[in-house]
Amino acid sequence: MYNCEEIKSLNIKYMDNTERQLTPDEIKSICNMANDNDISIEMLLKRIEPKPVRYVEINVPPYTPAIKDGKLTKPMPPY
Repeated sequence: MYNCEEIKSLNIKYMDNTERQLTPDEIKSICNMANDNDISIEMLLKRIEPKPVRYVEINVPPYTPAIKDGKLTKPMPPY
């Protein structure tokens, strides 16, 4: 399912509005477990995390606002 070498960042957002970034070793382990069980990474994390998981972000690029003529045209979303 997943090519574990391509997953560079994995962020978990919890129901209590906290978040956690996984380390490269944790990412590789989670990816391999998901592949072995033939389920998605999000489904796996929802089963094994101690807190309820809202959603999982995989390889999200850093946000860069759109600026045109020195004015901000696309501000950061409110989440």
